[in-house]
Amino acid sequence: MERRMRKNPFVFFIPALLAAVFFAAPAAGRDEPANALLVVPSGNTAYDNKFQDFMDKHGAKLLEYYQPNVFVGYIPQALDSDLGTLFNAQVYRGKVEDWSSFARYGDRAVYAVNNWNKRFVEDPPEAPLVVSSMVQRAGKKGDSLNFTWNAVMKATSYRLEISSCQDFSEPQLDTVLAGNSYRLVPAFWADGVYYWRVAGLLRLNTGQLREGAFSAVYTFAVSNSGAAAAAKLQAPPLPPKTTVKGRPLSWASPVAFKYYRLQIADSNDFTAPLVDVFTDTCTYRLSGLGLNIWTPYFMRVKGSDGAAAGDWSEVSALMLEPAEHAPGAGKP
Repeated sequence: MERRMRKNPFVFFIPALLAAVFFAAPAAGRDEPANALLVVPSGNTAYDNKFQDFMDKHGAKLLEYYQPNVFVGYIPQALDSDLGTLFNAQVYRGKVEDWSSFARYGDRAVYAVNNWNKRFVEDPPEAPLVVSSMVQRAGKKGDSLNFTWNAVMKATSYRLEISSCQDFSEPQLDTVLAGNSYRLVPAFWADGVYYWRVAGLLRLNTGQLREGAFSAVYTFAVSNSGAAAAAKLQAPPLPPKTTVKGRPLSWASPVAFKYYRLQIADSNDFTAPLVDVFTDTCTYRLSGLGLNIWTPYFMRVKGSDGAAAGDWSEVSALMLEPAEHAPGAGKP
């Protein structure tokens, strides 16, 4: 009688152990947000040493596991092509519209796609709805235009464009704002009719930043011709270098102007300012504007008495530094 060979339980235990080690390790030390859905056609790919070494070498991590074929993790975008060439894998970074290709991998794959798609905004109200574009009198400071729009879901900031052309082919202002309102001082602008629109900058659940749709286009008019002629206004004297360290940006001015216009750009010709705002003090809070610490910027300022505007100051090199031993360091 032929003896039957007993099955060794370790034959089945070893692959399971390898899976536990491979899949548990990345989740324990994950530092990056999940940004990709990965599909591998072979159920053995994720256990392959070559695949594991490739992922480790390039800083990729699998964080959610719908094995054997579908995974969610942090994968640098530069790896998409190599993963396809070397392992016949496919990387999805946006919402998956066609689920049919996942059905052949079973219910767990379909469940994975469903969870992945929940990361994305479902029919978001991307275009801001303008609440008010009325001219409002700002106390004793004089008249200003206050633009207000509704807060957009997932918006971390807003982009405002103003142009003298209805198609915005020649923008007079293009700036990022932390909040859903903007004060414009007409004294800094030439007479005429202007067009404006605003869009939300959305932070998706994947960590990606995406610009939403623009609002409808609105108009406003500037007419300073009736203002009394004013003496030539001085330009605020900015130092050659300005450092912001854990507090709002500030500058000195020998004249107590009613308003200031501040521009910040990444080039000293200011052809495309990153920040273009108005304030009635010699300070401005920079948090929420997308500026980075230890990054060279340039700033300039001009003042107004409420009727006319002076010249631009000299350009000052601007650097944001983190506050030492302060909560929220790096957010001036």
